[in-house]
Amino acid sequence: MEHAISLPTANSEAESNPDAYRSAQERDILTRLEQVDLTALSSLASRLRSGVSCIIPALVRDGQGHLDVKAAQSQTGGQNCNIDIQFEDGIVWLARIRLTDALLPPRPTQAFIFQSKVCTLKYLENTLVPAPKLIHFANESTENPVGVPFILMEKLEGSPLTWDTTTSIQKTKVLEQLADIFLALEEHHFHSTGSLGFENGSKTVCGFAQSQLFDFPDIPLGPFNDLASSLRAILAQQKRLIANGEDMIQEVIALHNGAGFYLKHFDDKGDHILVDRDFNITGIIDWEFASLEPKALAFSSPCFLWPVGDFYAGNNRLSSEEMEFAAIFERRQRKDMAHLIRNGRKMQRYLFPVGGYPQEHEEFEAMFNGLHAAWTEDKSQLVPYQIWKDKALKRYAGDAQLLRLLRAEQLLNSTVNSSLE
Repeated sequence: MEHAISLPTANSEAESNPDAYRSAQERDILTRLEQVDLTALSSLASRLRSGVSCIIPALVRDGQGHLDVKAAQSQTGGQNCNIDIQFEDGIVWLARIRLTDALLPPRPTQAFIFQSKVCTLKYLENTLVPAPKLIHFANESTENPVGVPFILMEKLEGSPLTWDTTTSIQKTKVLEQLADIFLALEEHHFHSTGSLGFENGSKTVCGFAQSQLFDFPDIPLGPFNDLASSLRAILAQQKRLIANGEDMIQEVIALHNGAGFYLKHFDDKGDHILVDRDFNITGIIDWEFASLEPKALAFSSPCFLWPVGDFYAGNNRLSSEEMEFAAIFERRQRKDMAHLIRNGRKMQRYLFPVGGYPQEHEEFEAMFNGLHAAWTEDKSQLVPYQIWKDKALKRYAGDAQLLRLLRAEQLLNSTVNSSLE
């Protein structure tokens, strides 16, 4: 259930080889833009505004017939590019277009994730959360004259928050507003866990709209009426891929305590928050993959507040910003929310590895030690990873799935060693 946690790393392709990354991204954007029917998109946008004319700068070819890829690239995230639609009266919309990266999930999976994002944006219109208003959308179909799946939405003012370059006073201002947004989301709870979606044209809770939580391309896990069923299904699925260690489901359920499920942003690394020059939050964007999570996770600290180096090193200390965020809730007489911030590492550690731990053994062991420490009240009971592993292997010696995984691991290690000789 790492589906709710996306942590920035220091080893991403964009950071290790930025020039190659941007070149590959530029090619991907160009491929997608070439598939967009400019006439169809501009005509649709104009019609939706009762005939107000518009231009789409990124799709206007220069004298040599080239599209303005740089304009699109300046507003491109990991999996989507946003292009401006500029109306003659000054209003600006965004057309959000999925990129064509070969690593994207199968088309049925993409379609499910797409409709879940649409539903999430429509739902947020009924809350006090400052999210962009959805105007129109079309998935991949023969009835889509634009040629690619797209979402039309209002363009919010502001720039993505860059937390590391923000002053302490500015950080406090953002955290005060973020607390308001948390409390706005807390007003809306659900009785099932999964993601928002459509069923017979109505908004409802569907399966998890996250590619790693699909049993088949068109069959996601969920929805689930209780946390226990969700955890068992997700861990059983992951167990078919990797061994996840001890079963701590009952302890996790105890944290949940039947408190309902709440909408959580999937990718809360900070750049999902738009701020103006005075650090007023103007919007929360990028709601793709959002899911309904137990309160202990939904209102734990967003990962842009975590001390990332410590987290990967297995250290569970909270950052000063996390402590300040908790104090903000206390000043508002919401000790319950402050408690969730201060004690969030348990859920964060438990759910983070599902979907794959780091490949390097040293980093894996450090992350595991952090998980073990978060859930061990008596720190004198903590033991080195290898000792824990040996005990766990004995405890689960009769687990058929685990035995198959161990045999596969032994075969892989044998093949690798042979190739190195």
